[in-house]
Amino acid sequence: MDKKIIVTISREYGSYGREIGRQLAKKLHIPYYDKEVLEQVAQKLNVSPTFFTDQNLNEAGLYSLSGKMQHRIKFLTELSLSTKVFDTAKEIMKNLAQKESMVLVGRCANVILKDEPNLISVYCYGDLEDRVKRVIEEYNVPADRARKEVLDTDRRRARFYEYYTNRKWGDVDDYDVLINTSKKTPQEAIEFLAGLYYQKEKS
Repeated sequence: MDKKIIVTISREYGSYGREIGRQLAKKLHIPYYDKEVLEQVAQKLNVSPTFFTDQNLNEAGLYSLSGKMQHRIKFLTELSLSTKVFDTAKEIMKNLAQKESMVLVGRCANVILKDEPNLISVYCYGDLEDRVKRVIEEYNVPADRARKEVLDTDRRRARFYEYYTNRKWGDVDDYDVLINTSKKTPQEAIEFLAGLYYQKEKS
């Protein structure tokens, strides 16, 4: 059986983490998972995948039920729904890790899959001003809202991660590789990570 190598990427908002993951998977010719995991979760729970977004995480890091909800889940609490989503995503990721090499972005994957023998866990971060500039230019976020959106998104991701892992988001001990995308271009990051992947493949 071919060696299965898993690359997980955690990222601050606006740090190019998702794009690095997508392009890395393309370069390595292996599957890429990000929103695809939540699409499978949504299918299993029979709800719209548009519900599971960072923007719908509340200040406690739980999926908010304040908006219009499908009748199938309206009687759940935010805690029970978020736990069900997390547990379902965890099961999906563990099953995927048994089948194939892959790049997986977000979803606390670095902790969920920490016992995988060939794991490369990555954390992408960058200077705040650089990230604000990126979300304005590349995500078309209005300039007067960009800083708040970056900080709010990071805060929601941190609380979600910390609630379900009992670890501090961005703690260097949770990752094999830290990439400052204010100092390294996405292409440089991709080439570096591909090199690590090839080394592990041969070891």
